[in-house]
Amino acid sequence: MAQRLVGCLLAAASLVTGCKERSDKPIAGLLAAGAPVVRKEGKAEYTIAVGAQLLGDVKLTATGPAVLEYFGGGLRFLEKGDTLEVGDADEAKLHGSNLPSYRWADGGVQEAPRALRIVAARYTNVQVTPKSAHEDAYSSTQYFVAFFTPNGLSRLGSDTKHEGPHQPLPAPPFRPKVPFIHAGDLGEGGLVAVVEDGFAVAETDDLATAVLLEGREVPLGRTVRLLVPDGAEVTLKGAGGAEVEVEGPADVRLR
Repeated sequence: MAQRLVGCLLAAASLVTGCKERSDKPIAGLLAAGAPVVRKEGKAEYTIAVGAQLLGDVKLTATGPAVLEYFGGGLRFLEKGDTLEVGDADEAKLHGSNLPSYRWADGGVQEAPRALRIVAARYTNVQVTPKSAHEDAYSSTQYFVAFFTPNGLSRLGSDTKHEGPHQPLPAPPFRPKVPFIHAGDLGEGGLVAVVEDGFAVAETDDLATAVLLEGREVPLGRTVRLLVPDGAEVTLKGAGGAEVEVEGPADVRLR
């Protein structure tokens, strides 16, 4: 009887204090990283891939510049040495971007309405990734499991007979691209960016991202979005030697 009474009192206390367990659903993704971002579990550390989904209770340490994109739209920039529990960030509670929005037009930067995007759909479970399409041992089943099974391999078990396409995937370049955030080249040509202070993040039309570091000239190629953190400064160089300075915070759409 006493044990039952104690249990009831504990349950009532939990209700009063509003205690509840954290959701097991991802709430953010690693948009870009200029150096490894590691997840800590006790004394163990695991490197997180760009494009990975992140749960609220994941503890991160940045070894260089990086940015998280929350599924509500908020952005959290990290620098070397920063530590963070994903769900504790103020940006986790936002609905919409926390950066002023601009667009590149007529050789300059102009204010623009905030862009709407379904953030969660841009990220995936990349704990398991397929082998390169250029390797002979490439498996279409591995490709399907890694990118199209909602929980990767966690709930698949050993029965993969019914997973994957009925026919082998077509050979490159006829295979459709997977529309998820990933680290990659920005491409050649286009505007040239020079980070004068801090760092910036570029995102292309095929969802490749890269961190731009201070003092380097970087062709933006296929970049459609340039993120400039608060306190950072970037010079955009266009055709004919025209230069435009962008001071953070800014979310600039280039096309």
